[in-house]
Formats: sequence, structure tokens, C-alpha cells
Amino acid sequence: MAQPLNSPRDRPDGHAEVRILVVDPSPEMRQLLQQEFSAGQMSVFVAARPSEALAMIPVVTPDVILTELSFPDHDGFRFCQQLRALTSSPILVISAVRSDRDIIHAFDMGADDFIPKPFAFAELRARVQAHLRRHHWRGKQGVITYYTDDHLVIDLRLQEVRVRGQRIRMSRIEYRLLACLLENAGRVVPHETLLRAGWEDQGWDPHYLKLYIRHLRNKIEPDPSRPRYIVTVWGVGYRFCPQPSPSASIEMMPTNG
Repeated sequence: MAQPLNSPRDRPDGHAEVRILVVDPSPEMRQLLQQEFSAGQMSVFVAARPSEALAMIPVVTPDVILTELSFPDHDGFRFCQQLRALTSSPILVISAVRSDRDIIHAFDMGADDFIPKPFAFAELRARVQAHLRRHHWRGKQGVITYYTDDHLVIDLRLQEVRVRGQRIRMSRIEYRLLACLLENAGRVVPHETLLRAGWEDQGWDPHYLKLYIRHLRNKIEPDPSRPRYIVTVWGVGYRFCPQPSPSASIEMMPTNG
């Protein structure tokens, strides 16, 4: 039976405590993740089967979901799709499944990140915190139109990009790719999505995408050989990563609805 380690409660500062839902058929893994995140003063809920987790979503309203892909009686990819239909919260897949095809399929079905087993808890904690920040920035409805930090400014409303205060000239395709990445900040954007954004219906060539990503990095990255804004997710696509800087800021334009 699915059960919480801690009950959701408000912190003394008045903010709601973060709620994490862990879905894994392994009792050992559920226990390890419970211990890890409860030490961080988070409310951790666990489920052994997707059916339990799906029933918990409306009640628990988790802020982030950690799930395995391999279940004895359920398709893990279908489960990701079902989760995404119920919640906009980040879905992090933690699995021993490693093939590029399966990883891409997990993203297609709604996953936001993929952490292969075995993993380092320090990295897992960092990724969870990063997704929580990005989800807060994005909100449940809205399109990111502006990003700034002490190095980079991207303003989609003015169609302007600045690096250290200097306006950067970009080709139409470079701008389209950067805009697509920013609008999905923190989320992996598959190759196919970027190809459509950059080249619309003119035919796509993955080689061109790599070339233009290299051009973009040369224009906006402090060190293009070690990119920190446009990060490669091997075999899947690219992710725009807002930087953990006190000067960093993201603005959104609300969508209708």
C-alpha cells in the first residue's frame, strides 16, 4: 500500500513543504529514497505500482515525481504518459534502462529527466532541486519570453540577445533554435522539435542542427568548449539551463486558459 513517510505540512516560514512521490517496485530503493529526501525535510510518498501512484496524484499533488520504468505488471512508458496527463510537475525517470531508444521514448511520453541506476545521491538531489526551481519559474501555464543573468540576456519580445551588454547578431535559424530552447528552459528539447523550430517544413538534417548549436554556443557561452547554457543530452536533444546566479531572472507571458 502506498503511504507517506511524512504528512504534508507548512514550514514555519509559511511556504508549503515540497512533496515528492517515489514510484519503484523495489522496497530497497523506495526505502533509500525515503531516507535521502526525508533528511532534507521533504514529504516523501511512495508507491510500489503505477496504479497506486495514479490514485495518489489528486490527493498528494506532488511537486516532483521519481519513477522507475520497469514494472512487473505495467508499461513504464505508458505510466509516464498517464502521469503527464494528470500533472505538470517534473517527472524524473530513475532506471537501469539505458538504451538511447528507451530514453528518447521516455521523454516522448512526458519525462523531464532521466537518471540511470546506479546514481549518486548528490547528483539526484541537485537535479530534483533544479527541476523544482525551473518548474516554479515556468508556472503551470506560461511561455518564457525573457531571461537575464550577469552574462546573458535573451528577450524574445524584442527579439534581442545580449552578451555582457553587447547585442549579438544572429541568423534567423540561430534565433529560432535559441527561442525554442528558452521557451522550454530546464526541459530537454528533442532533436526533432529543434529541427522543426529551426527549419519549419523545409526538410531536416541533424548535421545542420549540430552545426547551428555550435554556432550558438560560440556566440553566447563564456567557454563554448564547456557549455553551461546549451547542454547536450546525448541521444535525445539539448537543454537550456538557467544559471544558479543571484542576478538570474526569468519572465513569462501567461497563456490563455
